[in-house]
Amino acid sequence: MDWWILELIVTLALVAILLVLGPVIKRFGKSYAADIFRSNPRTGKSYLVLMDVAYYLIFVAFILFTISFERDTGWTQQVGAEQLESSTVRLGGMLLLMGILHGLNVISLPIIGRLLGLGRALDEDTPKPKAA
Repeated sequence: MDWWILELIVTLALVAILLVLGPVIKRFGKSYAADIFRSNPRTGKSYLVLMDVAYYLIFVAFILFTISFERDTGWTQQVGAEQLESSTVRLGGMLLLMGILHGLNVISLPIIGRLLGLGRALDEDTPKPKAA
């Protein structure tokens, strides 16, 4: 098989991972975010939309950064061990990055929810200025 065929297969696999795991993570994360932002559901929904945008920006950028349009040095015209290793590193790198960012989001979400809840509580406790 030519080197570009494996490159195309890996790129399509990365796009498939992006399009499948994004909605799965979002579906299971909605109830978690709803629990965190129960005092302010609109903020929770806005946060989820922002995280969706960040998710797609980060991983589309990863895919674009790792695409090869010409053979790397050391690759032969036919697929060899070096190209298979490079392709495996690309797939594993994206999954590792997804896992790390997801874990950081899960850990930081309660802190963010608490801070945003505190800000809202302070806004509600502040007396409104009277019209003159």
